[in-house]
Amino acid sequence: MNKSFFQKKKRIPLFLVPKMRKRHVPPIYKDHETAWKLFAEGALRNKIFHDAVINRGNKCLACSRSFITGKIKRFPHIEKHHHCYIRLCIGHILPEGSGDIYREAGNAEFPHVPDCRQCKANSPEYFEECIKKIFPVHRSCHGYIHLVEKMLFDRLGTMFRNNFVQATSK
Repeated sequence: MNKSFFQKKKRIPLFLVPKMRKRHVPPIYKDHETAWKLFAEGALRNKIFHDAVINRGNKCLACSRSFITGKIKRFPHIEKHHHCYIRLCIGHILPEGSGDIYREAGNAEFPHVPDCRQCKANSPEYFEECIKKIFPVHRSCHGYIHLVEKMLFDRLGTMFRNNFVQATSK
């Protein structure tokens, strides 16, 4: 890989890297799978939630560069990044065709979208805590964050495995 890739990777703040990977959370919430998926996947497709996340700031927290170039906002190149997946949605599911749906679900995506407008009105503190779990970042930076996440979890897994082998061989 090129030199700029490694330089950029080193600058990514560790608070952006999830402490628990998304794939490790479902067993924790096995009795609340729908509420968890509404937050982890469905909320990202809600227009109210999307706009609140995108409007959190005008700089990418991963690279400190602006999202705005001149007078043009470059929202298509901005991703919504979870730095924490441990949250349950307390809202209701929006009906299909609702105007609050930012985009429809893809093939393998959770099909439901929560009613974030109602949550924002009835439980503003809870809504704000959901927003705090997700940051707007550049699309390219989002990939770097998850690459660092993979590297850290792979290193942690190797360390645990080595410690286990060492402890059991005594």
